[in-house]
Amino acid sequence: MATRGYRQAARAEQMRANVDRVIGSAVSLVKKTRRTADITLDDMARDSGVTVRTILRRFGSREGVLEAAFGQIKTEFKGYRQPTPPGDVSAAVRALLDQYELIGELNMRALEQEQQLPLLHRALTEARRSHREWLIETFGPALAGLPPAEREGRLDALYAATDVYLWKLLRRDLKLDRAAAEATFERLVRGVLTLPATPNGKRRK
Repeated sequence: MATRGYRQAARAEQMRANVDRVIGSAVSLVKKTRRTADITLDDMARDSGVTVRTILRRFGSREGVLEAAFGQIKTEFKGYRQPTPPGDVSAAVRALLDQYELIGELNMRALEQEQQLPLLHRALTEARRSHREWLIETFGPALAGLPPAEREGRLDALYAATDVYLWKLLRRDLKLDRAAAEATFERLVRGVLTLPATPNGKRRK
């Protein structure tokens, strides 16, 4: 009985190790492969040292592995944006640019493929929701007291002023250095926060 229990525990430990290796492999492949759609089960098996049969037995499909990988990437990416005091625009913009400098290129590749992979679309939809929640938490003090429509309009504008596409435009297309890009982000954010209220609280078009 003791021997059987030991063997069962060893098998369970081996299974957990295999799962970790497969997910780690998938994360690595997503980060370094230009198109996520090009990643195959054979790639995952070769990179992780686990057979395709074992991968399918545990995850069911390639999409199952990628879903687990995206979950791990999401947790990792959240840690790249350091918490800042609510209302501190300079600190918030600096933390945002720190994150974009690390993952901006990967974000842009993901956005290019969003319509091709439903799994990627779901991940990006969740990322957009999370970013809007960050805006509410970070800039909420400056929006307090505004009519609901005005508040939502400014959140839309803040989203545009902090989106990763703006980072690409400034850093990659216009080739601004980090300090100049950060200053532009901050100028736009402060501009949104100090806008005069729209007459009758109507949402800006």
